[in-house]
Amino acid sequence: MSGQSSNDDIYLFIMRHGEAEAPRLDDKSRQLTALGREQSALAAQWLKAHYCNNGAVDLALVSPYRRARQTHDMVSLDIIANKIENNDDIVPDGSPRLVSDYIDARVHAAVNAKKPIKSMLVVSHMPLVSYLVDELCQSYTTSLFSTASIAVIKYSLKDHKGTLVTHYQGV
Repeated sequence: MSGQSSNDDIYLFIMRHGEAEAPRLDDKSRQLTALGREQSALAAQWLKAHYCNNGAVDLALVSPYRRARQTHDMVSLDIIANKIENNDDIVPDGSPRLVSDYIDARVHAAVNAKKPIKSMLVVSHMPLVSYLVDELCQSYTTSLFSTASIAVIKYSLKDHKGTLVTHYQGV
């Protein structure tokens, strides 16, 4: 993984789902469009080329909404997650503090179990992804995420804080 500087740092990849069909009564079942599938595939290729040269992440947290699961399916054509968890907290109106605390607890528990997580992909929605980056980095700049964009955060286990490295905005 390029740029890894410390055994105490991990990479978090916070990704918004690809373009989805128009809103409907049941927001949870909205699907990706053809463009959304293409955006997701291109984002995965970018992530693999720049941060996941081995074609893997240790853990993927995926929203239960269909468009997020489909986005992860497209990403997994290039980047395999060693473990996948569907997480009901990473939905559009989820709590960024709760999700940040969960991520922090999850990576620390893995270290204590002698199975450290060095990279984690989170596939979710606006506005949560934007607020989550702020929460993890303690920056509060509220970055906007285009569809299938990825914020790359180097997260210090020691400091319980991340630094935004880059933000791929896709096509």
